Amino acid sequence: MNSRQEQLLNLVIESYIKTAEPVGSNLLAEKGVLGVSGATLRNEMRALEEEGYLSHPHTSAGRVPTEKGYKFYLENVDYKDCKLSKKDDLEIEKLSNSVIQCGEQGQKDLVKSLAELSGETMLLAFSPDRVYYTGLSNLFSKPEFAELQLVADVSQIFDHCEECLKTFFDEVENEPKYFIGREHSFGNALSVLAFRFGEQSLLALLGPMRMNYRRNHALMGRARLILSSRA
Repeated sequence: MNSRQEQLLNLVIESYIKTAEPVGSNLLAEKGVLGVSGATLRNEMRALEEEGYLSHPHTSAGRVPTEKGYKFYLENVDYKDCKLSKKDDLEIEKLSNSVIQCGEQGQKDLVKSLAELSGETMLLAFSPDRVYYTGLSNLFSKPEFAELQLVADVSQIFDHCEECLKTFFDEVENEPKYFIGREHSFGNALSVLAFRFGEQSLLALLGPMRMNYRRNHALMGRARLILSSRA
């Protein structure tokens, strides 16, 4: 992948994350993206599609990222640049005393706040066999889950999340790490950001592949500091 294609892929992914709409070369050309013509952008997007980084929905002239595209994007994100707003940081910090004073209930309160701030689903495992999750309605409200069969499939996964964790638990590290599609046991339609803390505990953020990866990483990094220091 050349430098221009890499920049273009990042622009397509970040646009799709914001709008949930396939991204077309004409729109990018109108915005003056990369300072090249629409024809050049079409050629570059076609090349990215042929390499498997983008796909072309039949009902749209635009393109959307593939699992391979998201993986490439995440491999090149500088997470040091992922910062929370002061408002979000204060929202999480005010729950830190609750984590200390209220133990597991305090951790659940923190997780509920993370679900609200991220707009994603949160899963807190006190052990591989004892799990709390919240924000499932956030997941099913996404346009990706307009198909009832997909909602049913993902619902079944959460009904058996303890079994999913048994194969996933040992893959998670102390630092937040993304698992995309087939890299985890919660279903190919999802992305998961997870970290371990304490002796057996795990926190995971789950959402569609089209998620705000930078902001979610910053949220989970802040939560890790609170949970790890009090585990």
